[in-house]
Amino acid sequence: MATSTAPFTTPVLGSREPREGHQSTGFAALLPASHRNKDDHIVVPRPDLEFLKRELLVKRLNDVQDWLWICDHQVLISRDIIITEDPELHLVWSKNRIYLKPIPLYLLDPEFWKHHIHGDDLIKCARGFLYSYTALIAYESDFKLATTKGLLPEDIDWAQWKTLSREILTSHHYEFINPRYWYGELRLSRLNKVYRIRQGFVLRGYSKVASHAVYGDLISDNFGALATILGYVVIVLTAMQVGLGVERLQTDEAFQNASYGFTVFSIIAPLVASIGIALVVVVMFASNWVATKSYEKKRFRVMNVEPFWRAPEPKATFSSVKSNQANPNDHNV
Repeated sequence: MATSTAPFTTPVLGSREPREGHQSTGFAALLPASHRNKDDHIVVPRPDLEFLKRELLVKRLNDVQDWLWICDHQVLISRDIIITEDPELHLVWSKNRIYLKPIPLYLLDPEFWKHHIHGDDLIKCARGFLYSYTALIAYESDFKLATTKGLLPEDIDWAQWKTLSREILTSHHYEFINPRYWYGELRLSRLNKVYRIRQGFVLRGYSKVASHAVYGDLISDNFGALATILGYVVIVLTAMQVGLGVERLQTDEAFQNASYGFTVFSIIAPLVASIGIALVVVVMFASNWVATKSYEKKRFRVMNVEPFWRAPEPKATFSSVKSNQANPNDHNV
């Protein structure tokens, strides 16, 4: 029998009534109702390697591991908790939101670890994920909030969680967890910058979960920022106009040159900025269009279907042509 890789031994789910199919169907009761596989098919989940990798691995973060210190942030203050099932978004925050992945039931079952959590990468990610929750849920008030938000099963009590946390922390060592979990919360805006610089994903960054939902919002926000800048420009131009009315400044060549240069700048800069914003929107639209059409073609190929709007016109058969030739005046009746 395989040796357990779990960082705990207490079966915190043991207080539950025996669930139908727990052993006979391979821990099916611990798995979600459905699962999206690598081909984007909705399938019944099985505790195989593909499922667990998609559930636990954080490969995209490991790709920029040496830059994560830029994105690290340790203090959780007045943020809304957003539930996500994507491990790559776990403990990522943006503005007043933080994304958290609930603890899957199967990670709370030592027997599941024994039978299915194998391989160095998978073990380290699973251990790191549980370790992150020992930091998130330190006090009973944290525990109550986590239970209310659905981050923990409702029938795990505070005493069980303390026992589980104690065992996880007792066996903890940083070399036993994925390096992503050496850091706490990661700022999404900085992750996007890192991905644009390091990975070359200039338009998409790391994730678009906090980006503008529609292009109108993108345009509105950018022109709003431009309007704020132009407000300052107007104030400066007004001050210069007043200065030009002062006799001392009328003979100051440096002030005259500065006024001339800033006036030309205030005329050209808004036009250039507006064109720049329009170009960014056009490029983003084109990029999203290409990515969407590429995904569509790939998805239809995987589904092995041909969209009806792309189906070619039916070709005339020899018998139908011969029939039409035999009755050339039928259509005039």
